[in-house]
Amino acid sequence: MKYRSIQTRLITFMLAVTTIPLLLSLLITFTHTRESVKEQTVDENVRLIYQGATNLMNYLRGIDRASLSVYSDPHFLRNLALDPDNHRVVAELYATLQAIQTGTQDVHQIYLHNQLTGQSTQISSNLPRREFRQAPYRKIEEFGEGNTAIEPVHQVHSYGFPPRPADILDFEVITFYRSITNVPAPDQYALMAIDVKLDSILAICDQLYAKGEEALYLIDSSGSIIYGPDPQQRGQALDDPELMDVIAQAERGYYDGKDAMIVYEKLDLPYAPWTLVKQIPHQTLYKHSTELTSINAIIAILALFIVIFGTLWISIRITKPIKQLTTYMNQVKTGRLDVNIDVTSPDEIGILSRRFRTMMDTINNLILREYRLEIANKTNQLKALQAQIDPHFLYNTLQSIGTLALQHNVPRIYSLLSSLANMMRYNMRNSEGKVTLQDEINHVRLYLELQKQRFRDQLEIIWDVDPESLTTPVPKMILQPIVENYFKHGMNTHAGVGRISISTRIAENGRLIVVIENNGASIEEAELASICGKLETAFHHPDRNDAGEDSIGLLNVYMRLNLYSNHHAELTIENAEPHGVKVTLDIKPQESEQ
Repeated sequence: MKYRSIQTRLITFMLAVTTIPLLLSLLITFTHTRESVKEQTVDENVRLIYQGATNLMNYLRGIDRASLSVYSDPHFLRNLALDPDNHRVVAELYATLQAIQTGTQDVHQIYLHNQLTGQSTQISSNLPRREFRQAPYRKIEEFGEGNTAIEPVHQVHSYGFPPRPADILDFEVITFYRSITNVPAPDQYALMAIDVKLDSILAICDQLYAKGEEALYLIDSSGSIIYGPDPQQRGQALDDPELMDVIAQAERGYYDGKDAMIVYEKLDLPYAPWTLVKQIPHQTLYKHSTELTSINAIIAILALFIVIFGTLWISIRITKPIKQLTTYMNQVKTGRLDVNIDVTSPDEIGILSRRFRTMMDTINNLILREYRLEIANKTNQLKALQAQIDPHFLYNTLQSIGTLALQHNVPRIYSLLSSLANMMRYNMRNSEGKVTLQDEINHVRLYLELQKQRFRDQLEIIWDVDPESLTTPVPKMILQPIVENYFKHGMNTHAGVGRISISTRIAENGRLIVVIENNGASIEEAELASICGKLETAFHHPDRNDAGEDSIGLLNVYMRLNLYSNHHAELTIENAEPHGVKVTLDIKPQESEQ
């Protein structure tokens, strides 16, 4: 009976349909991924090594072309046969060799042995030297056949000349040999040796492999290492007989060795029978496929545990009484939202769905009622806050208009009265809680026009308004109280022209940024800290109103902004440099709060 139970059958079935496909998927994925990674890596490295070999050949051909430039000099071959004590002959030979040295990349020095006169010449960054010898310092036959050959990596030397204090001999070079003949005659007139630094060769090879993960070798036909991951290996023989046998059979290719994948490419140069060899260890080659397989294995194990525990949980819970769900849902309906409903089955899902809908209706009704109460409270708070706007500027404005009326009988009085009337009309639009930023800007313009009449040349106004920001809805009367603070507390008519700037823009995140800055008196640090503290208190406790007379305008604006934006607005106040006050409003438009 135990093995015929629903629980046992369900667990056996779930394990079978889960484990077998997962294991097959892991095996197939692992095999396919390894082969795909191997094929892709080989293709990429074959192309990379081919490009590296091409770059090396182009570099060596450049040195070869530089050595051939002696044939372009019509006087060079003739000078070889002339009197070696002739200063003009010596100077022309020096000039030709120095042109090769300075015009060819990485050339350290040039050695020339004249077979006709027995004169050996050395050209380096120091003064050139020469002496008479029976034979050249090296012979081209020691390194290859034909008119050109390359001596493998070796320590730089002075070609038998006495060393000088300024000579630098602590680095390695390769030497390019060219036999200079009187073409088409095969007789050798001179032998030229060009010592080339390894900088360019090393730079080309460094780009062909990942150091620390792969290995790259540049070897000659005898297996001597020209470049390797370890600089100490240069000049030594590569100890890999299998590789040397494979290289001897083909110009390029790859094969899978015991511990690494080998990719090689020979340089197609008769005087440089070099081979580029790249070793990619299997650990590096299959690194990503192993990681992917490990991740898949972890996911498969987690899936198995989930299947096992899920099956156990479902099989145990399926035997519980269905009627218990009705009791739970009735408790939820009465308001006990923390009831732990611990019954699930196919039949009970239908009952749970209907009961859940009933419960959500109750919750939604409660939330809707609370939301309406909150809106009503906010409306009452807003009306109370709007009534706190300080009308102090009105007295000064009327006084300025009256003084102007006594002094001048001009239409300007009518304009000022119209501005004042429009401002009063704007203030009395109590039915509108929100306006566009354009309305607020227009209202502030009217206010500043009146103040401009009052202060005349002592007041400068700067506007920087982004047209895209003008349609943004904002609470009414948020800009004028901030501007008014400047005239109440910050403006000093004896300190030069007062300046107030207003700028608006839409930030990248869609928020409205309004900056109001003046050059009036700065706020004392203690007072500024007090105002910031009151703003913070107003944010967390909007029902408290402990603001003093000096900061009621800012608190008024800040509280209304948060009422309308559901606490998604920011107001910062700081001192400007060298003096003045800067107020920044950062408002999240209400329509984006969905």
